[in-house]
Amino acid sequence: MRNLFYEKINHLGSAWIGHGDFVIDLVELLKPEVIVELGVDWGYSTFCLSYPNIGKVYGIDWFQGDAHTSHRDTEDFVRKLHKELSEEFKFNNLEIIKSDFNELYKTWNKKIDILHIDGMHSYDSVKNDFETWYKFCDEKSVILFHDTYSFINDVGKFFSELNGFKLNTPSYNGLGVFTKSEEIYNLIKNINPNYG
Repeated sequence: MRNLFYEKINHLGSAWIGHGDFVIDLVELLKPEVIVELGVDWGYSTFCLSYPNIGKVYGIDWFQGDAHTSHRDTEDFVRKLHKELSEEFKFNNLEIIKSDFNELYKTWNKKIDILHIDGMHSYDSVKNDFETWYKFCDEKSVILFHDTYSFINDVGKFFSELNGFKLNTPSYNGLGVFTKSEEIYNLIKNINPNYG
């Protein structure tokens, strides 16, 4: 079934291709109640996080692009594909929210179990996204950082400065995985041998 799912989304040409199995396995393992993604773009990672149909996934984007992705509006495309995928693969746990991260966090009131940071990739932006949204996480929460290798002096640098348990892979532009829980870390590190 996953292969058919990937056939439906791999045409997006996402830099995230290759991390799908890891995050689907991660969601199935941890069974999070709330997943928040900062940066939807074309939706590849958003749909992978939603695929297991576990918990509630909030895909947040202002759909204006940025200096790294180019300035583009993918909202209509993502919403249309979301409808198609949710009908075909029977997941009904995704809510797409059009908002600026820095505005939405001011009214956010839900604990976050998995937080995926994939917005603007400058060091200051990543640091800001982490510091504003991490307050909704706890010790057992898992934070994902995409582009730890393709933006090694920005995303990668901030990720390297975090104190806690970390996994990082250079594959597919890099995906860093962070938690403060040794228990969660020991579960996660067995998902995929390419992370270390």
